[in-house]
Amino acid sequence: MSLVFSSFPDHLATLPPERALHGAALRAQVQQQLQRPSNADLSAFVFLPDQVDHPEHADAAQVFAQAVEQMYLPKPLMGDEIPLLFLGYHAMNRFSGKRTSQGLLLTDQAIYVQDDFTVLSAAPPPARGQALPTRTEDVAPFLSSLLANYKAWKDWAALAQCPESVLPTRCEVLLAPVIGAVLDYHAQHGSQRQAQSREWTLAGLVADHDAAETLLDPLNPKLSKKLGKVAGKFQIPADETLRFALVDFPLFGGPYGFALTSKALYGKDLMESPLRIALAQVDAGDLQISEKGDSLATGANPPIALPSYTKEALRQPFLAFLKQEVVRLQSQA
Repeated sequence: MSLVFSSFPDHLATLPPERALHGAALRAQVQQQLQRPSNADLSAFVFLPDQVDHPEHADAAQVFAQAVEQMYLPKPLMGDEIPLLFLGYHAMNRFSGKRTSQGLLLTDQAIYVQDDFTVLSAAPPPARGQALPTRTEDVAPFLSSLLANYKAWKDWAALAQCPESVLPTRCEVLLAPVIGAVLDYHAQHGSQRQAQSREWTLAGLVADHDAAETLLDPLNPKLSKKLGKVAGKFQIPADETLRFALVDFPLFGGPYGFALTSKALYGKDLMESPLRIALAQVDAGDLQISEKGDSLATGANPPIALPSYTKEALRQPFLAFLKQEVVRLQSQA
């Protein structure tokens, strides 16, 4: 897939014909919903594809194109999607002068969130993609959760010159009817798709997040010494195969964090005794990582400490992989 968005018609031309047919109609639906007087205070942050009538930005079409190129094209959730709306702004790296799109990008199938800007030269992590709900009655809770987890309201509020406490509600008021119109269109045309469940692999997860020193793979011979320390400190029996570990090695106290074996979840906090939870006692649906990323909730069982410095971008993919592996191991028991 090309990582360049030259124009809306050119993008539609790259899609399967049956999907491209929906492009112009959906764009018109979105534009109609945005023409509400209540959206006037956010007009500076609203961008449509190939827009030539933006009230404040003559380069609106380029702003939209860059958002698509940075937030959607590198890592599409479903692929063959129709970008419809960018709600956000640009942040500029003071060292490189490069502009980074920040905010929310809506396609016909998903919404992408980028709220991680750094003034350092390193590129931000990929935008987070989330499939749209299938029912209009689910739009409000969907947006409420999505916007509650957005991390850069302070910067956005400063640009918008409005209180930080107000901005999430204003964005929800703008987005709710837009997404509702998209879902109504899908209901009429049978054009909404379901995201395919990804089959996660440990090697892929480590490579995607440059996590070889944190997420330990037993197939990596360079990690045998570290994994031996994990097995010893976590008191893992010799008859249990260690599948992987998410751990830290501080100067004192030995490794701490999480490990999965063929039979159990293991956890060990710094300077504490290890915890073992048999897989038979685990419901994968109960596994959740805390907001701070420093613990793994295990339902009725005690939580397990996680390395507090684990990259935020790794947390949810790791959780998805862990749930997948727990279900797989339970089915083999």
